[in-house]
Amino acid sequence: MPDLDPEPAQSHSGPAPCNPGALPLKALDAGPQRRWMRIVCLCLILLPLLAYWQVQGHEFLNLDDDLYVTANPNVQEGLTVENLLWSFRFNEVSYWHPLTWLSHMLDVQLFGLDAGAHHFTSLLIHTANTLVLFLALLRMTGALWRSAFVAVLFALHPVQVESVAWVADRKNVLSALFWFLALWAYARYAERPRVAPYLLVLAFMGLGLLAKPTLVTLPFVLLLLDYWPLGRWEPSSRSFNQKRFLVYEKLPLFLLSAASISVVTLSSLGMGIVISSENVSLALRIQNALVSYLLYLQKIALPLDLAFFYPFPKSIPPWQLLSALAVISGTTLLVLRGSRQAPYLPVGWLWFLGTLVPVLGLVQQGLWPALADRFLYVPCVGLFLIIVWGSSDLAARWRLSRALIGFAGASLLAACLFAANAQVRYWQNSSDLFVHALAVTKDNHLAHYNLGALLQQRGEFEKAFFHLQEALRILPDNPRFHNSLGVVRMEKGDLQAATHHFTEAISLFPEYADAHNNLGLALSRLGKTEEALLHYQRAIRINPDEGAYHFNLGNAQLAQGKYPEAVSSYRKALLTRPEDENLQLNLGYALMRAGRLKEAIDLYDEAIRRHPHSHRLRHNRDLVFRQLADTE
Repeated sequence: MPDLDPEPAQSHSGPAPCNPGALPLKALDAGPQRRWMRIVCLCLILLPLLAYWQVQGHEFLNLDDDLYVTANPNVQEGLTVENLLWSFRFNEVSYWHPLTWLSHMLDVQLFGLDAGAHHFTSLLIHTANTLVLFLALLRMTGALWRSAFVAVLFALHPVQVESVAWVADRKNVLSALFWFLALWAYARYAERPRVAPYLLVLAFMGLGLLAKPTLVTLPFVLLLLDYWPLGRWEPSSRSFNQKRFLVYEKLPLFLLSAASISVVTLSSLGMGIVISSENVSLALRIQNALVSYLLYLQKIALPLDLAFFYPFPKSIPPWQLLSALAVISGTTLLVLRGSRQAPYLPVGWLWFLGTLVPVLGLVQQGLWPALADRFLYVPCVGLFLIIVWGSSDLAARWRLSRALIGFAGASLLAACLFAANAQVRYWQNSSDLFVHALAVTKDNHLAHYNLGALLQQRGEFEKAFFHLQEALRILPDNPRFHNSLGVVRMEKGDLQAATHHFTEAISLFPEYADAHNNLGLALSRLGKTEEALLHYQRAIRINPDEGAYHFNLGNAQLAQGKYPEAVSSYRKALLTRPEDENLQLNLGYALMRAGRLKEAIDLYDEAIRRHPHSHRLRHNRDLVFRQLADTE
């Protein structure tokens, strides 16, 4: 049975000396081939849209979407000069990825806070990624159908759902777009090495790094592609100068990688989110990294029980570690031995292993997972290359009919389409996502915490209490869990228990501004106003721009009869909360008690213009008018 891809006849004994896998571009312009290419491109656009179309009805999630969009004042203002500058500075929200910020700002500029539109933008980028990946592989290999099948697997495999259906993971799909564009540009450069296409590779890599730093591994992948399918070098070749040139030509790309690593490391250290080896030992990180390779292979082969978060283990059983070492080392030896007959084996395998290195957790930030579906977004391409090219070779060797090959391929893609569509449904809202994660994982502290926080926002304090308690049981030294459980205790009226949790949170993280503020609230309700003042002031020293802290401090000062101090605190709160009716009421009252009646009237007049239907503001203004009349 001839190969389904109309490639030039060639031996599979190893890479040929000069771009052997690439079909001459003129051949693609021939009638039937050109028509098939157009049909394939159309399918590669329609299939991802079909699989993910429902994301247009999805909500923003209580899972970093607030940090990136819904509660981020810079993003909500859209594209402005000030926000453009902000996106390129280090900030307290996330590590340095300015292009991602600009992408979110553009969405807000165009669609406001329409969650469906933000989701659809991510879907469009994923669709573009699918198409560009296909064009890059086609340019490098000339294999129309195999390149198309790899692209379809990339588009529809269920592990890709997290990156597409989660607005906060825009950085993943956006950076991948420039990754694949860089591959396409490099294929052009390899055909005819010139400055212009090389600069294009450099530009695409630079833009990708501005979206997410995972492109630091791109130069290594390009070296793999030099071996196959580009055929620019052979391991057995004695042409040392040729190999040295291939490394030297990528030095600017390696320098970009080094610069990106430095900048991102500095931004992460500045945020204080890098986890030290005292909290998670380097030995455990290495063990988990090795085992995660095995779990990633499992998720590609059998994508069941997918969740938004997989808890990092407290220890690794020896049998898991030994199994991982055996699989990784054994597979590596096998693919290297088979490299002469099937050069795609070491390329695909090393692509998979190497591109996962930045996200294996050797350096950790925040609540780092054991593994994550989104981390497979680009690495899975290496495995898909092995699956598709390997299946094609086996089909040719076993002389399978085209009908059987077509049926098997269509069945696999239909299964992926069905599974991806089902997985997308879990991402439609926060509640479904967190409940599903708890159903398919064990001791998932982050799922318990996020579900508890969501229930707390809804006022379902009993249910919230259960999930927050579970989160704290699993991870007892987490200050955020203590703080949230304290808030629920306070809402239930258990002020002593709430005070205990806030105090614990502060002992674990002394610079936790929210915990200081909440402890102040609990102490105020217990009548310990002096102690409360100290914690409000500490919260303000940590984060002077948070209006709620100034408001609460003002309330405590008002309760103590410190009216001038209360006025000052309320004024500071008003800078960030100009529409807050309660704040305007309290400030007006403090001005009145301080004897500044005309200022109070002016304030209430302005507040009534903002809230024309507020009876409370009008009532307070009338009280000030009467007091002013009495004094005159």
